[in-house]
Amino acid sequence: MAIGFMALVAATVGERISVKASMQILVPLMALGAASVAYWDVTQKGGHGDLRPYVLVQFGSVLVILLLVGLFPSRYTRGVDLVAALAIYVFAKIFEAADGSIFALGNIVSGHTLKHIAAAVSVYWILRMLRHRDVLSVQQRMRSTNE
Repeated sequence: MAIGFMALVAATVGERISVKASMQILVPLMALGAASVAYWDVTQKGGHGDLRPYVLVQFGSVLVILLLVGLFPSRYTRGVDLVAALAIYVFAKIFEAADGSIFALGNIVSGHTLKHIAAAVSVYWILRMLRHRDVLSVQQRMRSTNE
């Protein structure tokens, strides 16, 4: 998840700011994501499992993506689908937090299971966005920025 979120940040930078900048930050961001998980693992083995860097990578990347979407126009149509995908991911985190309560409702499915389903739907939504979008003309981008 951490590596995926970092790649999504880089892709969003490429779509909304600069492809060159996106390519320059992709590997360092993915390394940061991987390092946050490695740090969590090392501290878990040490008995105290420090999730702070992982949480920062996960939630910080969502915040950065939302800021990029809000501040910079997309070169493509369907940019709002990225916000929809992030909203679906929020539901995944809610399902994760309510794991036991959800399972207690009928002992059929856990929140953890629903989290994975919602996260998969979120990724699907991004794939759907990529399949259905078109390039916006400069005039269309200027109009969407002014609205």
